[in-house]
Amino acid sequence: MLIEEKFSIKAPIQKVWNFLLNPESIGPCIPGCEKIEAINEREFLSTVKIKVGPIAVRFKFKTTIEEISPYTYIRTVGGGDELDKKGRFKQQTTINFNKLSEDETEVSYRSEVSIVGRLATFGERIMRAKAKGLGQEFVNSVKGKLEQTIS
Repeated sequence: MLIEEKFSIKAPIQKVWNFLLNPESIGPCIPGCEKIEAINEREFLSTVKIKVGPIAVRFKFKTTIEEISPYTYIRTVGGGDELDKKGRFKQQTTINFNKLSEDETEVSYRSEVSIVGRLATFGERIMRAKAKGLGQEFVNSVKGKLEQTIS
């Protein structure tokens, strides 16, 4: 399943970059994120709970930054299992940063996500709608946290 989004934040590019790469700041913005911790500068362990319809699952997964160009580009890969081992997911994501002005940054991301298990029974259309909703929650949270510190 392909998920793409583009949004702008009224904050300088360095501030957006630092915020998105800090597990302590980004974790609370991820819907359902229960825990995120850095293993090192390029690897992170996370636990996220997702509910689609009557099914709630908890994934524990590892994300690795495979490629990075400061203030421009990040490419990550990751994957993990449902904690009860009845499903698995994998993702590959690219995030691009574009300085629109001194105080505004455009962020675009493209994620290729593969889900196997109970959540996959909902089909791609339902999962895409759920992902779109979660993506909007994430964007609103990031914008809220970054833009309120600027004002």
